[in-house]
Amino acid sequence: MSSDSTKCEHSSRIQQKSDPQQVSDRIFFIDGSNQSLLTIPTDILALRELEEVHLENNQIAEIPKDIQHLRKVRVLYLNKNKLKNLCPELGRLSNLEGLDLSDNPLEASSLPVLSGLRQLRELRLYRTDLADIPVVICKLLHHLELLGLAGNRLKSLPKEIVNQTKLREIHLKHNQFAAFPLELCGLYNLEIIDLDENKLTIVPEEIGNLTELKKFYVAYNSLAVLPESLGQCTKLSVLDLSYNRLHALPPTLGELSQMTEVGLSGNHLEKVPRLLCRWTSLFLLYLRNTGLRLLRRSFRRLVNLRFLDLSQNLLEHCPLQICALKNLEVLALDDNKICQVLIPCPAVTMLPGPTLVWFRV
Repeated sequence: MSSDSTKCEHSSRIQQKSDPQQVSDRIFFIDGSNQSLLTIPTDILALRELEEVHLENNQIAEIPKDIQHLRKVRVLYLNKNKLKNLCPELGRLSNLEGLDLSDNPLEASSLPVLSGLRQLRELRLYRTDLADIPVVICKLLHHLELLGLAGNRLKSLPKEIVNQTKLREIHLKHNQFAAFPLELCGLYNLEIIDLDENKLTIVPEEIGNLTELKKFYVAYNSLAVLPESLGQCTKLSVLDLSYNRLHALPPTLGELSQMTEVGLSGNHLEKVPRLLCRWTSLFLLYLRNTGLRLLRRSFRRLVNLRFLDLSQNLLEHCPLQICALKNLEVLALDDNKICQVLIPCPAVTMLPGPTLVWFRV
């Protein structure tokens, strides 16, 4: 369900895609990505008015010292290159707000350079093989709103992460967290937490402090229970609990009236949680491989559902409650025990547009 945050290009900037070395000194935006560059061209480094630079997916192994001359740069993408070390001059880009260094074989010892980027709002370090985050980054970068650390070897966060009071998104997918980072529960402006594909066994009760939380991803962990305090996160709209060890949901979650997308696939539920049928705003619901034999009568309340995955369960009949879901567009029922489908004709007319129903019987 989750995905990493994507970069935003500003249409007011002038794009130069054909040849990054044929530019004028009044260029504000330049795209030199995907051009097999071995280094950052000197002509680019001479553009003192540059504000946004894209150099992703090249072969750049070193950032030259002259990078310091790009004083007005606000956004710099250097992801998918061959950078190992970061030069001290990178830390002098005092106006830099967005930096992407993902998919580089970075040496952790060079990362403290980033602490000089005091205006940085978005820092992406996806898949850089990091085992630790330098404390100095957490101490000195006080304006971070997005911190992307997915695909690393992190087991914990430094306690100084509590300084990131403006942080809205943190992406920690596919790391080695065995415990939920308790420090996150003090970052009251967090809206998105992605901890998919870790080794979590418990979410602390303090999660209830995050009253601004809107999207919470903890799929592919080892959670057997959820804290009742999660029900205090009343702005929560996306919750992915897929492939954990859950048998039930705490009743307090029934108060989450803004839920639009829920993933429960791969848990041993056997029954649809009663409170789930109160989430009448749901658009997408994933109940794949949850041991279901039938649906609750109140399931028909989910009239806004557009996507429903009931595949790989133990259903013997196509549930009639589905016929009340007049906005349903995609229904997955493959790999159940359904021998024949009996849906009354009036109900079929209630499934509008390009409805797709998948069966494998």
